[in-house]
Amino acid sequence: MKLVLPPLGVSYIASVIRNEVEVRIMDAVAEGFYHEVDLDENFLVYGASYDDILARIADYKPDIVGITCLFSSVFPVVRELCKRIKSLDPGILTITGGTYPAFMAEELLRSEPNLDMIALGEGEYTMRDLVRALRSGSDLSSVDGLAWKENGNVRLNPQTRLIENLDSIPFPARDLLPMKLYPKIIVPHSFAAKRRMNTPMITSRGCPAKCTFCSSSRFWGWKFRWRSAENVLDEIRELIDKYGIQELQFEDDNFTANKKRAKDIFRGMIERGYQISFNMPNGIAVWTLDDEMIELMKAAGAYEVTLAYESGCQEVVDKLIKKPLDLEKARETTRKIRAAGIRTNAFYIFGFPGETLEQMRQTFRYAREVKTDTAFFFIANPLPGTELYQSARDQGLLPDDFNFENLTFTRYIYKSRNFDPAMIERMAGREFVKYSVFSFLRNPLTLFRKIFLDMIFRRPRYTLGLLQRVYRRSFK
Repeated sequence: MKLVLPPLGVSYIASVIRNEVEVRIMDAVAEGFYHEVDLDENFLVYGASYDDILARIADYKPDIVGITCLFSSVFPVVRELCKRIKSLDPGILTITGGTYPAFMAEELLRSEPNLDMIALGEGEYTMRDLVRALRSGSDLSSVDGLAWKENGNVRLNPQTRLIENLDSIPFPARDLLPMKLYPKIIVPHSFAAKRRMNTPMITSRGCPAKCTFCSSSRFWGWKFRWRSAENVLDEIRELIDKYGIQELQFEDDNFTANKKRAKDIFRGMIERGYQISFNMPNGIAVWTLDDEMIELMKAAGAYEVTLAYESGCQEVVDKLIKKPLDLEKARETTRKIRAAGIRTNAFYIFGFPGETLEQMRQTFRYAREVKTDTAFFFIANPLPGTELYQSARDQGLLPDDFNFENLTFTRYIYKSRNFDPAMIERMAGREFVKYSVFSFLRNPLTLFRKIFLDMIFRRPRYTLGLLQRVYRRSFK
């Protein structure tokens, strides 16, 4: 699905290294959002053309080009960009980061002649120390969290020093981004937004849960870290005053994991008189929500939350996903959220190795019973760095041509022993369509606001393309 929102990762890195070197950011996705090329029924490339990106690089003449790689399916673009950058100027150093490059660093550096380096975790201090080492001509072995090539060999320095005090990191360098462009085209993580002047924000790193399908805990060092409530509130003030932001989309893996801090943030938003709306599109841990939390969220401006149930079968939650969630308690919590007047989305994942068709159907039944406003059904993918990937590989369930770069949550890629993979793929699309229809009939006003006003009216061209892709996946 096509998204465009300010890139927080590179913006944080820029905010740290701008005191060391001159730095610029090109948000190629935003600048060329409507330029797209269909690769197949599952993938398309969108954003500024390679020629436009290379022209910007040629004009700037940088010593280092960093390319973000948010998903493994994005790596083919990173590969092609590195190739073209080296053709433009072989002396430019190329570096990327993200979960896929970090977990596959040695393999990628050996196979990619035009990629010089990979950041192995959070990149702010790694990039800062890299810049300092290059400037002084010192050995790169001093740079924590860096993988690089040296004399034909791959060297890896695993990240050992996490940023303990997240308040010490400057706010993202949003002044280096096309902030005036985003309101015209922005498609946030939640696909729809209540207000056009919205932006993502992240207040913590990692997650205390260790779900088998997710690599977040491992990537962030198996430790949940958070910014102080005061630091978060100060950034919100800056977003309101400097950029006119009216809505926040909190992208934390688990915003409410520290319940006291979350409540302090909500209280602070109320006490400071912030007139701002917000949602949590990346999912929120249902088990952290109590009556006081829900009440404070609503009073602070929450209009929508995404609830990460993952499955509607308790046995799957306990044994295959290993998530600390009681589905019956989650059902009651969801009722309280709806009663508070907060819209609800839901995430469900099915198709895990070892999961039966009946367990999958149980998830669909649970979703219909819980009655969130919208629900999304994803097929379990063996992502790099996850227990799910390791388990599937050990059991010989991955196909011979398995490639992380072809993963998508709409495809079933395992060697199936009990059912037709195409049937699972159709189930995902059709269940989404059926659920959406039933939800609209149950609560037409809510869905009218979200789908028509927030998506179709404001982004007709984008929404048409999205509906076409859903139709192809579900009924062809």
